[in-house]
Amino acid sequence: MSNNESNTLPRLPTPFVVQAVGKCLTVPTSDEESRCTVSVAPWWSIEVGQPTTLHVCGYNRDGSTMMQLIVDKEPVTEDEYVKGWSRDISWEHFQGLLDRSHLTFVFQAQLEDGECSCPDLFPPLSLEVLLRYEDVTTFSATDGTDNWNGWMRGEAAADLRDLIVGPDGDGVGVRYGLFNHTSTNRSAGVLLSKSFHGLEKGQMYTFGVDVRRWIHKYAIPVLSLESNTGVIVPPTEVTSAVNRLEGSFTADSPQMVLKIVSHTERGVGNDYIISKIWLKSL
Repeated sequence: MSNNESNTLPRLPTPFVVQAVGKCLTVPTSDEESRCTVSVAPWWSIEVGQPTTLHVCGYNRDGSTMMQLIVDKEPVTEDEYVKGWSRDISWEHFQGLLDRSHLTFVFQAQLEDGECSCPDLFPPLSLEVLLRYEDVTTFSATDGTDNWNGWMRGEAAADLRDLIVGPDGDGVGVRYGLFNHTSTNRSAGVLLSKSFHGLEKGQMYTFGVDVRRWIHKYAIPVLSLESNTGVIVPPTEVTSAVNRLEGSFTADSPQMVLKIVSHTERGVGNDYIISKIWLKSL
């Protein structure tokens, strides 16, 4: 095919990523969510069996270049001939990328047959990488008594009998939780606190806790979620078997202290179990 002939042909489509918003791609911290989907609309000379190739290029946090061959001469299927080309990519491929760097998707297809035919390069797609912040705390039988993934006991749990990790379940797939025994009448104040570093100023985050009442008698637990700059979730009664306290805030500094605060002083009743604590970027 001559250059003059190629200039008169329809333009080849640019790949697109289904999960991208505008020119940004937010990368989750795990593969729990659906995978990243790269698609290409049907092009003017698409044929079943046509070999296709996909490279992904970017920059890692350690300063090195990331270049991965995701698809290597895979043929176009009959379904793709009608609907367009598509492949799913595990998020694991993107876990080491540098935040706010650019990720480029390079798609090629061999449009002509013959021994000397080379794959044609489609217009590349460049996206800005946004890494999702996620800090999740759960509990296990090997946990200690005063540091749970950086969460430290406060004045409302100064008595070492108060916060104890124990099994929380019916014996089938036993889970563990942080039990608050509220052994004294000095149980109001900061229950747990943790200092977070590496937050992005101006970024919105969700702060949440899964907690349930334990003994269901006497004083009702009342908890709030706070930061060093204000209240995120106001004082809330923990009255049921399952309670989720969750709220959003905007980070005003790369370093912030988050707190779980008790508003019930009494040690009679006021018993509850924390099973999970999390901080995630939106």
